Amino acid sequence: MKVQLPLAALMLGAATAFSVAATVNPPLAGTVVCGGIGSDERRALEEETRGTNLSMEFFVANRRAYVAGVEVAITPLDGAEAGRRIDVTADGPLCFVKVAPGRYRIDAELNGFTRSARTTVPDRPAHQAHVALAFPAAAVRGDLDTQPTPEEREEARTP
Repeated sequence: MKVQLPLAALMLGAATAFSVAATVNPPLAGTVVCGGIGSDERRALEEETRGTNLSMEFFVANRRAYVAGVEVAITPLDGAEAGRRIDVTADGPLCFVKVAPGRYRIDAELNGFTRSARTTVPDRPAHQAHVALAFPAAAVRGDLDTQPTPEEREEARTP
């Protein structure tokens, strides 16, 4: 399932700590950077994600709230790396990675609910592939704060 929503429209609540958490089986080129959406995390992400060509975001459908703790597998579908995947636990709702141009399958799991998408990472560095995966509300345990602060609203409007 591929869901594309404006990134700015999804910049709501659920700020989490900025972090990098990736396990690669076997090694592939590319570092996965995941983080939250609060102003501090966003500034840190901007610095760390320069030059990445694949972005992913994870959220709850119909609640417009981000989620973290998603188990993600990024699998190249062609080229020398075909079938060799990157496994990562997304410690924030936004993840960025630098991978070789080509076709990829993204599989994401949250509390037993799985979502998948396919995307093509372009040859041009100025263009970034984007995957947005929506989980059902049942995938989330506990309450979600879906109301952004005025600062978060302003941050979401700023490119």
